[in-house]
Amino acid sequence: MLPIPVGNIFISDRSTEGYALTTSAASDIRIHRLSNGFTVAMERLPYLHSASMGVWIKTGSAAEKHHEAGLAHFLEHLFFKGTQKRNVHQIMEAIESRGGYLNAATSREYTALYVRMLQEHVSVGIEILADIITDSLFCDIERERNVILEEIASIEDTPDELAHDLLSAFHWPNHPLGRPVSGYAETVAAMKLKDFKRFFKTWYKPGNMVFAIAGNFEEDAVLRQVQTLFSDLRPGDPPPLDSLPTFQAGIKLVERAISQTHVGIAVPGPSVRDDKRFACNLLAGILGGGGTSRLFEIIREKEGLAYNVYAYQTNHIPTGMVGIYEAVVPQNSERVLELTFREIRRMTEELVSADELARCREQLKGSILMSLENTHARISRMAKGILFAGRVLSLEEIIDHIDAVTAEGIRDFAQECFRAESCALLLLGPSESYVPAEIPL
Repeated sequence: MLPIPVGNIFISDRSTEGYALTTSAASDIRIHRLSNGFTVAMERLPYLHSASMGVWIKTGSAAEKHHEAGLAHFLEHLFFKGTQKRNVHQIMEAIESRGGYLNAATSREYTALYVRMLQEHVSVGIEILADIITDSLFCDIERERNVILEEIASIEDTPDELAHDLLSAFHWPNHPLGRPVSGYAETVAAMKLKDFKRFFKTWYKPGNMVFAIAGNFEEDAVLRQVQTLFSDLRPGDPPPLDSLPTFQAGIKLVERAISQTHVGIAVPGPSVRDDKRFACNLLAGILGGGGTSRLFEIIREKEGLAYNVYAYQTNHIPTGMVGIYEAVVPQNSERVLELTFREIRRMTEELVSADELARCREQLKGSILMSLENTHARISRMAKGILFAGRVLSLEEIIDHIDAVTAEGIRDFAQECFRAESCALLLLGPSESYVPAEIPL
């Protein structure tokens, strides 16, 4: 069967491997699907000495019920505690004795286990990943529970991290997206082996997983090994995730006896599949994305009122968030909020200048292109593209989307998202922190 063009991606029939999706020759990404639904994404870069590889699973804290908060993160820790073949020391020794690096991460909507190996040891990295994912004993639970409880306690003692968690909880109340990925001390303390086995059985389905590799490797050898190690996973579909969260607006002060007031501002943003995310990214960049951004120049450089000040966006499957974070001493908090909301209002009322837009465009393109000099960023891009968008967007598509954003588009998006009725203001700090009577929008 001839390839069927779908944008810059082609779908072709592969009788022994299901089907493969291949981007244009310029990027040389090949995507295969095994008969059980397990997806393999490969980008060969033969000029390197190593390869990064990992398995991404489309599940995280957003898949948890309230009493399960922290379960996905706890399970991620347990993968490293031992398998039928290896104890925790043997797992790490197999990687580190060959000069490699092994780690994992849990987010709200995905879990990733990944390794980087020299080209001659790629097969070892793949074998270890398969071993810990498919044959873990989920052992040493009590010891690891204590480690995670310490991790939760450390967040409580780190105001900038805590402020972000509190802002999400305030903006998305009673929804998994609003809960911290690491969970709560009381939920983590109650988790048992049966909970981890049930969560694994529910979400770790081959159709919900992607193996991605980028770097110097032999494509046929990698594909054969992945087929051998992952083809026995039983096919099946995970349950649907929770629906769109209800956004909460308003103002909240969380009192802590600390030196600074940590300011978090949140409004609804675009989802990971919404093309408005490109306008959102440029808006966040112009407002607070770097040393030439408006908030940084005014609040830090001109008035010297803060060390940390930035804007950002987070994109999830059902929705997203546009956020602003600032840390200031309490006596400066009123002035900082005044300046911040003044700049937000300007974004909704005025067109950004051509120079400002061009500068932010180049900054965004540069960050994307330079990140791809890192093989971990490449495998993350492939895996998340497949899991969340069903394909890997080519760089040409991404650049075209960025170039298509206009000053009018940014203003229109700002008017859409920056509204008092959907804006949450979270203040973490001492009792003398300034708390406005209403959202000044």
